This record gives sequence, C-alpha cells and structure tokens, in this order.
Amino acid sequence: MRYFFFLLTIVFLGCQAKEQLPTSSEILAKSIGIHDPNGNWEKASFSIYIQEPRVGNAKRFSEVKMNNRENSFELKRNRDEHISTHIVQKDGRLLTYLNDQVETDSLLVKKYRLQPERNTGYQRFYNVLLGLPMSLQSDGVIVSKDVVETTFNKEESYKLNVIFNKPLFSKHWNVFIAKKSDKIIGLEMVFPDDPTKGERLVFEGEFQISDDIKIPRIRHWRELDDTYAGSDIILKSL
Repeated sequence: MRYFFFLLTIVFLGCQAKEQLPTSSEILAKSIGIHDPNGNWEKASFSIYIQEPRVGNAKRFSEVKMNNRENSFELKRNRDEHISTHIVQKDGRLLTYLNDQVETDSLLVKKYRLQPERNTGYQRFYNVLLGLPMSLQSDGVIVSKDVVETTFNKEESYKLNVIFNKPLFSKHWNVFIAKKSDKIIGLEMVFPDDPTKGERLVFEGEFQISDDIKIPRIRHWRELDDTYAGSDIILKSL
C-alpha cells in the first residue's frame, strides 16, 4: 500500500511540474518584454550598417533603412564594384538602382538581382529577422501552443514551433528563447518532409536600435549539420 501511495505521489509531482511549464504565449510575451519593453517596434525608424560575409563572398556589406510606421524600406548593397539600391516607398512604389541609376542591361539586372519586385522580399526578410521576437506577433505567423525544454548552443532554452502562412525560406521554424534571460538566442528553419534540409541561426550579442529596443547584434548562419554558411553583424547605426 505504501508503495502504491509512493507511486501516486511521483505521478502527481510529475504532472504538477509539467503544468508549471509556461505557455508559448507567456514565453513570447516575456521575451518581447526584454527586447521591446514599450512595444515600439511597429513604429520604429532606424538605419544600420551590417557586415554580411558569406562563404564565397566574404566582403558583403549592407545599409538598411527601415521605417515601420510608414512601411518604407531601403537596402544598399555592394555588388562587385557597384552599389545596388532597393527601395520600397511608403506609397508602395518599388525602385531599384545600380550606382544611383536605373539599369536597363538585362544581364546586369539578372546578375545583381535588380528586379524591383524583389524589394518587398528584401523588406520582409529584414523586418522579420531584425524584428525578432516582436515580428512573430505579425499577421500570418502562427506560434504553436507546444513548448519543449531543450538546449540550444549550450544554453537551456524553450523551443517554440512557428508556422508562416507565407514561407520565409521555410514555413516551419523552431525559435529558441533562453530560460535564464528570456532573450531570443536562435532559430532553425526546417522542412518536416526532409529533416536533412534547413538552416540554423545562432544569435550573439546585443544592439540597441533605439532608446528601448534591443535586438541581437550577430546572426551566424549554419546548415543543420553545423556547417558554417555566413554571418550578419550589425556594425553601427547610421
């Protein structure tokens, strides 16, 4: 009989511990409270200079200007000896230049990805990744209720499953929030139908883009087998 009650106690305590695991909404809210305590991301306006080395292109740099209140965006990037500019105006107009001029050479347009319709993709990429974890509250992003305790980059964390209605690399992301600091520390872009396919991003450091908004300063891009692919390093505000 004592053994029976002992087993009941273990089961009860196990269930109680499981119930104490925070929900994904609570975890995300606490993380946003660390990165954007006053809820200003949606109206943030900033310009930053980013070093973006990639395997095969170690000298890539980008200037990013974002005005979330106006929904405007500008990206400048070095393309060999050229500079490309990709603009989304607040009225939705899309403009692209090479060395401050409209490029008509179809070969250069293709080589340097100067098609204006690409600009909204650039805007979404930087808005989502720079805005993490705040951007996970956007329309078209579903954060599953499921929460898993795990270790990411040797740090105890919570793993949240995220689904994008419109894929950003993939529809399926795993987002990792540090248990100790509540900061976002990385993510995985995964493909459930092909476990070998995907990318892992490891975040480091902190960069303050305004008086109260703090985002990760560095993103290291790796394949799921941990092969290094590149980095995004915010160098300074402009």
